[in-house]
Amino acid sequence: MVLISYIGAIFFSLAFLSDQLPLIKFLRKISTLSKMSLKTIGSEIVEDGEKQKLLLANSAGIFKLSAKLASLVLLVLAIGFQFVLIGDFLGIVKTKALFAYLETVTGMVVSVLAFCSYFVFKKIYARARL
Repeated sequence: MVLISYIGAIFFSLAFLSDQLPLIKFLRKISTLSKMSLKTIGSEIVEDGEKQKLLLANSAGIFKLSAKLASLVLLVLAIGFQFVLIGDFLGIVKTKALFAYLETVTGMVVSVLAFCSYFVFKKIYARARL
């Protein structure tokens, strides 16, 4: 039971952290730049030299935003791993037991439910505030 509770707390905390970081904002910007590149490629009005400049600028923007997105994802993963190490250090749950449980179907279901429960609670809280 302690193992399930600890996994729930970890994934609930990671959902909170993910919600606070601008992950969706970066994904939207990457999508916009990709759409702009496709429009540039399909355009018959713009000359080839200008297309190259626009596509290079869009590619650089996509690369820059992707690097930022990857760094934020790595940050979330590192913090999640820190939670695991803290649990092991405090004797709450052993790391091997935690990862062994996460490899089971039950562990995966608990993880997904804990992650999604943050957003459900957030929505309920927002409605209750109104």
